[in-house]
Parts: sequence; structure tokens; C-alpha cells
Amino acid sequence: MKPELRSNLTTILFCAFSIIAVFFLLDPLIAEATDTLTVNSKRIYLNVGWIKVYFTTLLVTFILITLLMDKKQLGVLTLGLVLGSIPVLDQYRVPGLGRVVSVFQQNNLGDFQTYIPYLAVILGIFLVLVLLKVMNKVLK
Repeated sequence: MKPELRSNLTTILFCAFSIIAVFFLLDPLIAEATDTLTVNSKRIYLNVGWIKVYFTTLLVTFILITLLMDKKQLGVLTLGLVLGSIPVLDQYRVPGLGRVVSVFQQNNLGDFQTYIPYLAVILGIFLVLVLLKVMNKVLK
């Protein structure tokens, strides 16, 4: 196995497993909270507790990456972050009231509730990549 391939595989696995491990360590510590977002008099229910845990996980993973990994491999780091976030997405639960209300209301915003964790993952990974690019420019 080539050393470069081994290094890339190590980076991917480190990022993926650090996301998974840190998330499942922090998940019981932060209480679940439900919040409501109102758009055009339609309510969207958010699981704010999951979002807090996920962004805290990304912050801890960012610190681990800056301390332990090569920060110049942005593509490999991105792949690791995405692969680590996939199992974490299964832990997002639409709040109970949101599920009940979305059954009785026939609106397109009710479907939007299911896409909130995916948007949080995309936004979070984008923020980590921007921070890594800024760090690479500062440390040059």
C-alpha cells in the first residue's frame, strides 16, 4: 500500500470516528430541547438539543484536527467529516409535537422539518472547512 494512500485513509478514518465518538459521548450530556421557527404563519419544529450536540462535536473535532492531523488535506478531511456525520444523522428526532402537527397539516414546510439535520451537517462541514482554510493561511 502506498504511503500517501495509507495517510489519506488514516485521515478519513480519524475524522469519521472522531465525529461519531465525540457525538455519542456528548449526546447524553446535553438535554434535548424543542424550538419553533415560524415562517409565514407556519410552524417548523426543531430539535435544538441535537443541533447543539452536533456543532459542539464539530468544534471538538476541529480542535483535534488542528492538533493531530495535516490541515492541508481539505478534500480528505471533508470526506471523513461527511462519512462520520452519516451515522449521526440517524440520531436526529423530529420533536413529538412536530410529528403530530405535521400529520394534520398539509403544508410543504412540514416536509422541511426532515431536511433540517442535513442542512445542519452541510453548514457545519462548510464552517469547519472555512476555519481550516483560514488556519492554513494564517500559519503560512
